[in-house]
Amino acid sequence: MKFGTLIAKHQKTLEEAIQANSRREYYAHWNESPSKKIYGETAAEEGESRFKTALQGKFTRLLQTGEQGWHGEESSPFGLANSTEYPMFAVEDVIAHANNARQDWQKLTPTERAAVLIEVLERAGTGNNFFEIAYATMHTSGQSFAMSFQASGPHSFDRALEALTLGYSEQAQFVGGATWVKPAGSAGNLTVKKAFRIVPKGIGVVIGCSTFPVWNTLPGLFASLITGNAVIVKPHPKSVLAIAVVIASMQETLRDLGLNPHLIQMAADSTQKPLTLTLSEHPDVNIIDFTGGAFGNTIEDVGRKHGKAVFTEKAGVNGIILESASNLDAVLDNLAFTLTLYSGQMCTTSQNIFVNKEGVLEGDKRIPFAEVASRLASKIDALVNNPKMSSITGAIQSELTYERVKTAQNLASTNKSVQVIRPSAPVPQAGFENARTASPLVLQADVAAADVYEHEWFGPVSFLIPTDGFAQSLQLLLRSLKSKGALTTLVYTTSAEEREQAEDAIIFEGKAPIALNYVGGIFVNQSSAFSDFHGAGANPAGNASFADPAFVANRFNVIGSREVVA
Repeated sequence: MKFGTLIAKHQKTLEEAIQANSRREYYAHWNESPSKKIYGETAAEEGESRFKTALQGKFTRLLQTGEQGWHGEESSPFGLANSTEYPMFAVEDVIAHANNARQDWQKLTPTERAAVLIEVLERAGTGNNFFEIAYATMHTSGQSFAMSFQASGPHSFDRALEALTLGYSEQAQFVGGATWVKPAGSAGNLTVKKAFRIVPKGIGVVIGCSTFPVWNTLPGLFASLITGNAVIVKPHPKSVLAIAVVIASMQETLRDLGLNPHLIQMAADSTQKPLTLTLSEHPDVNIIDFTGGAFGNTIEDVGRKHGKAVFTEKAGVNGIILESASNLDAVLDNLAFTLTLYSGQMCTTSQNIFVNKEGVLEGDKRIPFAEVASRLASKIDALVNNPKMSSITGAIQSELTYERVKTAQNLASTNKSVQVIRPSAPVPQAGFENARTASPLVLQADVAAADVYEHEWFGPVSFLIPTDGFAQSLQLLLRSLKSKGALTTLVYTTSAEEREQAEDAIIFEGKAPIALNYVGGIFVNQSSAFSDFHGAGANPAGNASFADPAFVANRFNVIGSREVVA
């Protein structure tokens, strides 16, 4: 078998990941701590130096040929100067390179492909690479450095390994061939020699997003690669550098292993001349992974019209029911962190919080709604006003998000159904005086103001909605799930009956995941590889999940040949 040495080298990792996917217990192949003891004494300095060099001109590290110009339009939400430019390629050239590269790749066995891809990840996941990727993520997405390191480094790579492993397992269940013998009485046996081939779909395109340029890209990328496809990554034009560093490293490894580096390509574009539809509609593209907003509906339409396999994560409205708690302070601490982390710019961050208008039951005492709202605002204040904690807000990635916060804050002056509980304000970021920032805005909205709160306000905007009680809260949450979808829901109740009712209704009727009574260091907007299914793929927020069998199974076919044996 080709790559035998590589297979032996990574066999243990593959077996551990397969077991982790099956057990759903805690497992992490890469350490999330940016410690010198783990990643090397000089890794941080080397990574930062490479990042600063990349800011100063053309990004020439991609092993792709035939560029037709250079373009860059990134800007740091923290105010750091960035003049990086990326090679621009003609779509037909990128497609031709992908078609050429996939010919040899699809002939490898799933075991060979798994070994190669784990090697690709191991080399790309070295210390200085993780630090460079972290700085690149920070200064394009606005995440804090710590979050950038974890999200675009270890956590992303674990998600890639998860998808890789799942794709491997789906293919491994099929035998390569069999001798089929059917007894035929006096005529003797009927014997047919059968062989079965894993046949990849062809070319996959991954459409990246601006806030999580690596975390949301690698699952689809590796799901397509492990199933034998070539992949073209189309990053968001405002958030390119982090995934460019990853792809450049992966191409180097492919080249070193004697494989065509064009198996993984980057097709950068511009906001003036986007390539998303051009690539998605190309007849040679058979798989599309999309992360973004409502434009995902258009991508799904493309898939239906042209018979392509499409995997989307789109806009959604995540909700919380706050009915009762044994320790309200612990609950509000958890919610405050959830709303503050990365200034609400996570697809999993909660937006609508449905609260009994009579207040939250704590033990045998009911805490009035107004007090709950005030205490939540104070908890958020304590986070953003603490110099040691203010970095968790990061910066606002997009000017559009920044303007959206302003629009939401002005709602109270134009809509009698809305009032401000906690206004948004700038959050100082040490060392970055020009950072674009906004602390969480918390509004109160009447139940009748569904036109306000039942659509996504991406960013640090949330609504407290007083209801007639648990039944109405659940009803409103379900209505939102069915019409808009969600990636997360969270329910706080000390009632076993309400807990069971919420769990059944949200999972089976709303077709969304549910978290229950989260306190302490576990937050609803965080998703763990090998354990949590990110998204359900069953509601309007997206048709895919990281990573269930459906995420990999439709990227290949099993096609057989038969020959009668005399």
